[in-house]
Amino acid sequence: MKWRMFLMVVIAWLVTACAAPVAPSNEYLLMDAELSDVEAQATPVIAVQLMPVYVANYLAGNEIVLVTTQGSVHRSKSNLWAETLSPQLTRLTQQRLEKTLPNITWFGGQRLPANAIATLSIDVDDFYADLDGVIHISGRWQLISELGELSISNTFSVKDILKSDGYSTMVQTLSSSWFNHVIDSIAKDIARTLNR
Repeated sequence: MKWRMFLMVVIAWLVTACAAPVAPSNEYLLMDAELSDVEAQATPVIAVQLMPVYVANYLAGNEIVLVTTQGSVHRSKSNLWAETLSPQLTRLTQQRLEKTLPNITWFGGQRLPANAIATLSIDVDDFYADLDGVIHISGRWQLISELGELSISNTFSVKDILKSDGYSTMVQTLSSSWFNHVIDSIAKDIARTLNR
């Protein structure tokens, strides 16, 4: 009898727990809104493999991250990336570079030619907003020649103020800052280096 009573209590608890309302979540993707307006830059004809964009571990999940000036990380439970940052940044960065540097054949993922090609790697340390309404993007990148030599490397650090509150504004500001300040700057540096 006690066993049956215990089993009924457990079942009632499970049914109640499963019936609890779940807060709806909002999912966001980065968008390159100005891709069609990009100005192409001339370079020699070469092939470059874009390595997957590496993001710091605290940015690797689906939660959109806010960070305080004291370094406290806040992960949103209801405002999420529809796709984790690394594949989003990799795919959209390749699209922007293909449009900006059209003389370069860009390879991503596993599709590689048989001969050696140059590689571009980008590491992202910061990609978030703080509680004061400022977005932070920082990291480093390097272009290695087909001979395995460092052609150029540099760091990037971008801050921009959010024009209004909300995750949608934050995602739009992160997107425009990534493409218009980080990737366009990388493209100009690569074109300048290759045209020497």
